[in-house]
Amino acid sequence: MMQTEWRTTAAGRAARSAVTLVASALVLTGCVLPEQGAGEPRRAQPVIDADAAKQQMVGAVDDLTGRLGGDWDQGTGPDYADACALPGGQPGAQWVDVRTRPFVGNVTEDLPVVEAHWKRQGMTIDRWGSTAHPTLVGRGGAATDSISLSVADDQYGAQALSRCFPGDPDEL
Repeated sequence: MMQTEWRTTAAGRAARSAVTLVASALVLTGCVLPEQGAGEPRRAQPVIDADAAKQQMVGAVDDLTGRLGGDWDQGTGPDYADACALPGGQPGAQWVDVRTRPFVGNVTEDLPVVEAHWKRQGMTIDRWGSTAHPTLVGRGGAATDSISLSVADDQYGAQALSRCFPGDPDEL
């Protein structure tokens, strides 16, 4: 019942809208490669197939949501595909997975733990948003193109983009 009340209140709708906005921004920017620093070698990742890309992405989101605990609602994905560009510039596809949890944990403890875990996996970390509504984005890991944790007033949002694979997102 509490979850139903959360979904019908103005504050609940605003919180869901905030996470949806952040998730949409990540989806729209997910295919953009980060700039390489001077002298920094570009790491080529081997081509991956659609099934392996999905499995790795779902595993990464399951790892994140499991670390944070609680019951998570499935939003977009993991069967939703978006367009991306393969390393040679050819068109490709990537899976999108968005989940929300209708309550916030201890943000000052949760974000550093998640950040440290992602850094151990070789990811670079970006922080977006404000102190009250931060978003932590990990890029460059072996399992995903990017993964994020966003904080809204009354919920956490997790979103991941799989590695880009050959295929047409409209046909998936």
